[in-house]
Amino acid sequence: MDITSYLQRILFSGPIVPDTQTLIAIHEQHIYQVPFENLDVRYNQLFDLQLEKVYEKIVTQMRGGFCYELNLIFNWLLNKIGFSSKLISSRIFDDAGNPGPEFDHMLVHVKTDKDYLADVGYGDLFIRPLEIRAGVQSDGRNFFKIEKYNDENFLLSMSPNGIKFQKKYIFNLMHVTPDAFEEICLYKQTNPESYFVKNTICTKPTKTGRVTIFNNKLIEKTTSRRFEDTITDDNHLKKLLRTKFGIELGLSM
Repeated sequence: MDITSYLQRILFSGPIVPDTQTLIAIHEQHIYQVPFENLDVRYNQLFDLQLEKVYEKIVTQMRGGFCYELNLIFNWLLNKIGFSSKLISSRIFDDAGNPGPEFDHMLVHVKTDKDYLADVGYGDLFIRPLEIRAGVQSDGRNFFKIEKYNDENFLLSMSPNGIKFQKKYIFNLMHVTPDAFEEICLYKQTNPESYFVKNTICTKPTKTGRVTIFNNKLIEKTTSRRFEDTITDDNHLKKLLRTKFGIELGLSM
């Protein structure tokens, strides 16, 4: 595993120094170049959180992945560059407004001159890392707010206009190791009630919007239009993965 190949994977060519400017640039490039996807689940290919396997999938095979994979390898990259970063846990709010279980979602806490929240594995959230502070922030697309949820946790909320906010997840800054996520990671891959077992997802932002595969639909959105196409069969799906996301699935899929 080496950082040069990783940086080439995300098309990053800037200075490799552990400062805020580099953090923002690397985070943004990662979001744009590495999709959130659960294709392994669709094709019954179980994955685990061994760093070398995640690197092989994301960097060598040019795939995307789950939050656990994407933020795990992103934290490794930050550490190799020289950042002070660590894995932390969060709990995503469901449609009823209740937070999920502990280790529901993996995040990265990064310290430069300030404290930052990094998340390259949510699917559709912030493009740039957020400063962990009170008040409203923008990533150039949406507005975000971090505030105290209780004595132990922070609450992250999101808004398209900076007025009406929706709760996304709660998190704390306690360091956790990858093995803490293994049980729920397996659940999300195998349990029939899991959202990721029920649905096929591949998504990433573009400079003007977002491109998404959701089950049998291709959805492309820009600021001015929305296009949908029906995916007719598995060959059609694999063609779209190749042309829209640069993903070539192996022969076992």
